[in-house]
Amino acid sequence: MKTIQQDEYTKLNKALYDLEDILACMGVKEFTLSREKHNMKFDMNAESIDTDLLYAFCKDIAQMHHAKFGGQKAA
Repeated sequence: MKTIQQDEYTKLNKALYDLEDILACMGVKEFTLSREKHNMKFDMNAESIDTDLLYAFCKDIAQMHHAKFGGQKAA
């Protein structure tokens, strides 16, 4: 895995918290993205969930993660 500097880590950490807020608004309860595992759990009580949009959005995130850190390529 590539080492990142403190300022890059700070920016990444803020972006992840922002992403968590966005996904929560879209009905996602949990989004896991690691080298070995990609997982998403939905809030079934959410008013509406656009799964096509979510899967496209999360696939893009997985591809960016792969480009930056390596690991499994998103299908």
